[in-house]
Amino acid sequence: MYKIFTNFNDFNREVKDSGLKINLKELTLLDYNFLQTYDVFTIINIRDYDKEPNNLIVLSPKKALVYVGKDVINGNLRQFSNILNKKHGESTAITFLILEAVLTNYTSEFESIRKELTELEQNLNIDRIENEGRRLRKLIDRIEDFVDILIKLEERKLAEFDSKLINYDYNILTTEAKYWLERCRSNMYRIASLRTKCDIKSNSELNARITKLTIIMTFLTIVSIVVTIPGTVGAIFGIPALSDAYFKGHNRFLLESLVISTLLSVVLGYVYWKKLNLKV
Repeated sequence: MYKIFTNFNDFNREVKDSGLKINLKELTLLDYNFLQTYDVFTIINIRDYDKEPNNLIVLSPKKALVYVGKDVINGNLRQFSNILNKKHGESTAITFLILEAVLTNYTSEFESIRKELTELEQNLNIDRIENEGRRLRKLIDRIEDFVDILIKLEERKLAEFDSKLINYDYNILTTEAKYWLERCRSNMYRIASLRTKCDIKSNSELNARITKLTIIMTFLTIVSIVVTIPGTVGAIFGIPALSDAYFKGHNRFLLESLVISTLLSVVLGYVYWKKLNLKV
């Protein structure tokens, strides 16, 4: 016998009526997949990426109670019609269908992450890269827990679940889960590569800013020298004691000296600038 619920309160009430005294609400707050046995009950909670992430399965010798965000069982249960009348055939088929639906959900999440990574290769953004890295690490953790549950279900002698009834399908599901786990892990290197590219881009931009700042400072230094030389010459000529003693009556000479020193400083500054070969 099995019952499927999409309303958590109804599911919780049915579980308590069946004799399992445990706070299921607290279990749904745990952000990881787990399989736990309580007396004659076995509880499996597998979180996915739907609006309602919890997929709770409570197995007992008499019945299988299932809480899912959306019913993925009734429409697909007939494919296991050959085992439904066998001992624990229903609970085995129902558990398998939920496991299969969750893995499909995980693959969709992986494809979403991979699409984002492809876009980030063209438009580097360190914040988005870190965000996708966190998403990928969380997905890896969930698939690792998922694979662990698959192994425990096959190894443990649970009366409510017999993997031998669906041996072929179960082996394929386990193989697929391990395959997607390896694909997720391999994409962590892609995240690392994107971080490196982002660092290289940031360093290049920083070097470009430093180069521009160097050019500006060099230009200002040359300008200050160009302005300082004639200013110094003019200041010397402007000292009354010197100008009266040596340059009185030679105003033309003083003016020519200022002009020549100004032009000379401009020319020398320009030559120095060209020798630096700085590109703006």
